Amino acid sequence: MFVNASQGFSPASLNHPYFEKLGYSPTFWELPQIKGQDIKSLQNILKKEREKLGATQAELAKKTGLSLRTIQRLETSTKAPKGHTLVELSKAFSLTPAALQGQFQDIDQIETSDTLSIKFINLSALACAGFPFGNIIMPIVLWKKKRGSKIVDEVGRKIINFQILWSIMLCLLLSISPFVNLYVLPSQPLILIVLALAFLLNFIVIGFTAASINRNDLSFLNLPIRLL
Repeated sequence: MFVNASQGFSPASLNHPYFEKLGYSPTFWELPQIKGQDIKSLQNILKKEREKLGATQAELAKKTGLSLRTIQRLETSTKAPKGHTLVELSKAFSLTPAALQGQFQDIDQIETSDTLSIKFINLSALACAGFPFGNIIMPIVLWKKKRGSKIVDEVGRKIINFQILWSIMLCLLLSISPFVNLYVLPSQPLILIVLALAFLLNFIVIGFTAASINRNDLSFLNLPIRLL
């Protein structure tokens, strides 16, 4: 499903510390495929350590005294191992328990920081209700501050790209509304109707995007037109 940077996609890869810790470097075009699943499922921290040993799951189970089912569950889990399991895995990987557990904590911190940045960029588009083009200006300001993270950079571009397209659409509709109002619907407050529907659409998209971010689903706003 995913392509490693070593296979020839490195020029376009997301060289983010989160993925570097995992030995994985997805391209931007792979981000939409991370759908309906927690980004943490890409961690595979235990799988990575096991592969360093050159061991199979069965061999690791035998070496640690843990069941094969436990090893399989841990490799697909988003939680750090604890107690006896943590101690035995640490011995097998020649790590201290604190070092192994720290890998999970580092991932959590990076993910939390980037997710919050993306959330703020998205919600800042609500500034369109306060001043003209606030839905573009505010997200761009936040995006420029946080775009050092490749994930924030690319997802922020998608959010801003939609807001630019929405603003262009609104300007076009408002420019033709007086003519339509004059010759087709003279008795209707068409400009107000256009404004209300356009803002409602934008608020719905912002809400849907916020919900997708909470689910760690990065497949939103994949529009055919990209201006940024």
